[in-house]
Amino acid sequence: MIWTVPVVAAAVAIGLVAARARALEDATVDLAVELRRLGELRHRLTGVTAGLRETRERAAELSRRHTLAPADDTR
Repeated sequence: MIWTVPVVAAAVAIGLVAARARALEDATVDLAVELRRLGELRHRLTGVTAGLRETRERAAELSRRHTLAPADDTR
């Protein structure tokens, strides 16, 4: 009977470790999915950033080409 206590304790400990390992595995899988999604967003953000840069450049060019002359109020 005395020899069963360590065996049962070891079995419980292994069960607890396995449960924690499963939770860690699930968290790792979730993290990998999130990292993949962030990678996809990074590519999209690069495109948006390039579009914004191009828009700023075009707006600056339009502003240079079409500057308004000061109003002449010498009536």
